[in-house]
Amino acid sequence: MGYAQNVMAPTWRARRSAALAIKWHLPNSLRTFLPMAGPLPSAPGALTLRQIEVFHAVMLTGSLSEAGRMLSVTQPAVSRVLASAENRLRYPLFERVKGRLHPTPEARRLYAEAEEIFGRVNRFNALAGALGAGSASTVSLVSSPSFSEWLVPHAIQKFRERHPDTPIRYRPLAFDALLPHLLLGQADFGLASMPPPVNANIISEEIGQGWLGCAVPRGHPLAVRSRLRAEDLQGHLLIGYGADTPFGRLASRFLNSGPTPVQPQIEIRSTPEALALVRQGVGVALIESFGYHPSFGKDFVLLPTDPALGHAIHLLHAVSSPLSSSARRFASVLKALIKQAQKSAPY
Repeated sequence: MGYAQNVMAPTWRARRSAALAIKWHLPNSLRTFLPMAGPLPSAPGALTLRQIEVFHAVMLTGSLSEAGRMLSVTQPAVSRVLASAENRLRYPLFERVKGRLHPTPEARRLYAEAEEIFGRVNRFNALAGALGAGSASTVSLVSSPSFSEWLVPHAIQKFRERHPDTPIRYRPLAFDALLPHLLLGQADFGLASMPPPVNANIISEEIGQGWLGCAVPRGHPLAVRSRLRAEDLQGHLLIGYGADTPFGRLASRFLNSGPTPVQPQIEIRSTPEALALVRQGVGVALIESFGYHPSFGKDFVLLPTDPALGHAIHLLHAVSSPLSSSARRFASVLKALIKQAQKSAPY
């Protein structure tokens, strides 16, 4: 019997909530005569998020029943939560006049704050949904300059066709500047023709293979060749890369493969600079295959080398910064373009 009595007998808190709910349905003139189940708190307490939500709903709809429908709860449930909120605050939020609720001046001031809270909640939910759909998260990438002529611009075009609302930030950088950008969180990921140093806190994924070819101006004596060996470049002006650059180190393997090493007469730092000089007919240059597109053929031809100069293409991002859903989608576009281009590679 003791246990049954404890189960069936209403607790002090339940009696108090019931009394508050009943009070809410009485005219203002009778509310003050309703005995309360226990003393009021000694000082106003903080409202819970649920109490703020119910208060906001009542202010929006103007009635308990409509607020209940808005929140998918019963009218008595709304009454109980609202009454408990008033009890915590120790002042009324609404007055009932001729069966209708009218907010008090205090309620109107609180409503302005509640509107700001729920405005932020709505923006949070909108952003959360957009991030999942990949339509709001900015894609920020960096790459070696050699990929800025064709590969990355083409990937941006393809990505924007599918995700027109996703902002993109792109910056071509030399390799020694690319890694700090990733580590400092200034870019989501990078594209490079060489892997990062060991213990650089960079995750590297090989996403394809590229190759270096020799860009030769149309009308140049070498333009009729099908392939070029290092010794074929002797006697022709060669545009080369600094020995401290990734392509400079890669190109040196080819330039030193003949009977006599070939020395560049003009030194540059990246493929775009080399292409600008080749287009002007200044000389020939070794360039990254993904810096060339067949549409460039009116100015120069790209000839494979013998021996071949292949290299891996690396997708890089900081260990501490996993790729966002938008960045993963962009990476998928890059991989598809690289895979398609590899089908026409001369090796």
